[in-house]
Amino acid sequence: MEWKKKSAAVLSALAITGGAMMMTATPASAAGDCPAARLCIYDTTNFGGDRITSASTNACFTPWNTVLFGSIQSYVSNSSVTAKVWQKNSGSGYTAVRTMPAGGFSSDIGTPVGGGQYDKVCLGNATP
Repeated sequence: MEWKKKSAAVLSALAITGGAMMMTATPASAAGDCPAARLCIYDTTNFGGDRITSASTNACFTPWNTVLFGSIQSYVSNSSVTAKVWQKNSGSGYTAVRTMPAGGFSSDIGTPVGGGQYDKVCLGNATP
């Protein structure tokens, strides 16, 4: 009877430990596709479609001018700096519409951003 209690305790501890590891794991597709120290943006959800990778830590780029890129719908940031998506206003200015924190990722950011011809992604302290 004693061995049943010990076995149950051990199995419970393993189940709790295993469950904690599964909840905190980064998706393999997110971690594996984006190189270290890079920001990767994707024009479809779940890290699919066309990808743009940036190693910059203080510059801006226009996704639409880089390739025939849609809008940003998912991202992985293995970068050490925060990135922001800036949308061109009807005038001469820009408005920050999305922040992608250093070390963050999203398989579906919700409303796609950065698909306009003049929209920019800026890393670090850079602004358009």
